[in-house]
Amino acid sequence: MYPIYRWEITTDHIADDDIPEGTNCNAKGMEGPYGLDESITANRAQFKLYDDDLELYYTGYIYGEYEGFEPLDDFGTPNAGAVRIKLDGRWV
Repeated sequence: MYPIYRWEITTDHIADDDIPEGTNCNAKGMEGPYGLDESITANRAQFKLYDDDLELYYTGYIYGEYEGFEPLDDFGTPNAGAVRIKLDGRWV
């Protein structure tokens, strides 16, 4: 079964400028999860992923039916150790 949500990273706040976008080292343009349905556009919310010192790592959008932790669980924690998330300015 395919996920009923999708997310995209619009800003990688920790990337070096000389690293190509869409990679684990510069996540701008990354989308997930695997098998995402690009036609999911409803229920859009902005997310921000932070480390445990509240340093901002990534900003992006999530769409569809979600609980809120999906970008963190799918990408932020395994890729960079992000552990906190805000949705539309509120801590989840």
